[in-house]
Amino acid sequence: MDFEMMLAGLARAPWRDVARIMLIGAGYDVTRGYPQTVDQLRRQQPDPIKMAKLSASMVEHLVAGEKYLQFIQLQPGERAAIDQWIRSKRRHSNDLTAAFPGVAPESKITPFRHQDPTSAGFSVLEEGVAALYTAARWYTKTEKIASSSLLPSAAAGYERIVGYKTVVVQTYDAIWLPPAGDVLVLCVDYPDEGTTQGFPLAGADFLRALVRQALGRPILKANFWHAIDSLYNSTEGKLVAYGFSAGGQSVNHHNARRQTSVCLRKAVYDAGGAAAIHASGKVLELFRAAFAWQVLHGGSVVSKPEVLIPGMAKDLNKGSPVVDNCVVRDCLTTGDLNLVVSKLLPLIKSWV
Repeated sequence: MDFEMMLAGLARAPWRDVARIMLIGAGYDVTRGYPQTVDQLRRQQPDPIKMAKLSASMVEHLVAGEKYLQFIQLQPGERAAIDQWIRSKRRHSNDLTAAFPGVAPESKITPFRHQDPTSAGFSVLEEGVAALYTAARWYTKTEKIASSSLLPSAAAGYERIVGYKTVVVQTYDAIWLPPAGDVLVLCVDYPDEGTTQGFPLAGADFLRALVRQALGRPILKANFWHAIDSLYNSTEGKLVAYGFSAGGQSVNHHNARRQTSVCLRKAVYDAGGAAAIHASGKVLELFRAAFAWQVLHGGSVVSKPEVLIPGMAKDLNKGSPVVDNCVVRDCLTTGDLNLVVSKLLPLIKSWV
């Protein structure tokens, strides 16, 4: 277990709501921000007991944290077979799995960018069990280039000069079997910073192919479209973002993720606007929504798992809209993930 690679793996997690809590739970002192804390920890002698606690927390986050999710419907009698199949997975040795549950240096990640994911074995978790796979994926990042770093003639006539950089990252994807229910959850890495909508698609394709092979039949994914309205019209969770059409006259996006923000169902502007739309005889049509919950983990540790159902405005014009994925953020453990799944699953009205 390499402490440097573990610290690099911490950067996968949101600092304030996840990584900081994992470090404190393992017994480490934290300072302000990830870079300062990591610099401080590098100067300390590695503590095997603290490292083991941190490793266990990181494995939870490899399955639950910052993920693109798809739900796969299991038929009666398949759950036990899938559980056994997951537990049969073994970790294959290479430079990526050697970093588990952390992240390898970029020089060791890059050679894997055109290879299939590697099995990282299985893990019994706080809730459920999962087969894990690690891979190298990349995205293109735009960076501003300082004019002072260029020849004067190269910068002449331009207000700003940008460059495109390919960023290669190590990812962890999981096939997670919750503790109950006839559903299998595909959890694909989806970092919040820098990545595009297409980033998780290759990982999702790979996991679905594995599940089809394991089940020996075509598979059906949950359609989350109906869950948007169902959650909005319930008292479940805090509405932190949504996209909607105001009676077909305009398309709007509202966000309220500050700690002091109120639920957008209750915000004066939003509640008043919704009432005005209904009073005019029109309908508030939602196509996208994000909800957050608070989970007490014991003591004063509180996590705030969030789920986004990422529909698009054009879906409102379809006869049978399909949103076959959702995105979870800020999950500390699989307990948080299981909470989100338990809120969504009863609202699924169709499988596609």
